[in-house]
Amino acid sequence: MTYLLQFCGLSDPLQLFYLEQSRGPAFAGFRPFQLDELLSWAQAIGEQRAWDGGALHNTVLQTWMERADLIRQWQLRLRDEPKDRLLVAGLGTPADWERRCEDLLTA
Repeated sequence: MTYLLQFCGLSDPLQLFYLEQSRGPAFAGFRPFQLDELLSWAQAIGEQRAWDGGALHNTVLQTWMERADLIRQWQLRLRDEPKDRLLVAGLGTPADWERRCEDLLTA
């Protein structure tokens, strides 16, 4: 199965709560933003949704490596943000992301 990991931007906890309640991908906020926390979260989501743990692990590692420069920028920007701001990541299957887009268009 294919999984897509996206880094969505900075958010306050209330907006993150609303994202977490929506259909589609799983969302979480991170501060600090580190690979081991991202991997732990992805594995927990994978277990909840009965996803392939190995494929998830590979997706997270590959995305982290491919976007290393962007991730470093997010990490630096997060330091300058108010303490309640979190970096939001979303993880899901292509069908999850499709549902999310459809919900945004019909809202």
